[in-house]
Amino acid sequence: MAIKMNMDIMELVFYFWQATSDRDKVGEAFIMSIAGHEAMKPVYTDEFTVESVRRALSAISNRERFSADHQCESRFWNNNMWAMEDMGLMEAMMAPLKVMNLSDIQMAGDYEVVILPLHMDDYYLKGNTLYVNFFRLQADIMGGDELKMDGVEFKKWVERTLNAA
Repeated sequence: MAIKMNMDIMELVFYFWQATSDRDKVGEAFIMSIAGHEAMKPVYTDEFTVESVRRALSAISNRERFSADHQCESRFWNNNMWAMEDMGLMEAMMAPLKVMNLSDIQMAGDYEVVILPLHMDDYYLKGNTLYVNFFRLQADIMGGDELKMDGVEFKKWVERTLNAA
């Protein structure tokens, strides 16, 4: 059985952060490709929706004030603003994820690990998919330690979380 890593949304968001940090205008169509992406749908709730993501990213791109309706929207906006302020840390977090291979983790079944830019929760486990909040990962900016989640090496954390389900 296998575990597949899905970084599709993070690749899009990372480009968004880079372009916006460089003061390039990111269009609504690109923002909607993030907000409306199939991988985002399972984490949406009554308080955190496609429109929440669109409004927050659009405000960031347009350098406008953001008025959140719910705490999760405010946290999402804040997390993305923080990401753009420390692109070095974001690169240190993205680099190991891009090359991470989870296939050596032994599981009874096929799983997908989807890394997303979320808000409040560390992760969601829905069916055989583990949705991980990118902003909860911990990277060593000096490059010495491995990527961690809750102080545990990320691959071990994934294995422990899936085995506990």
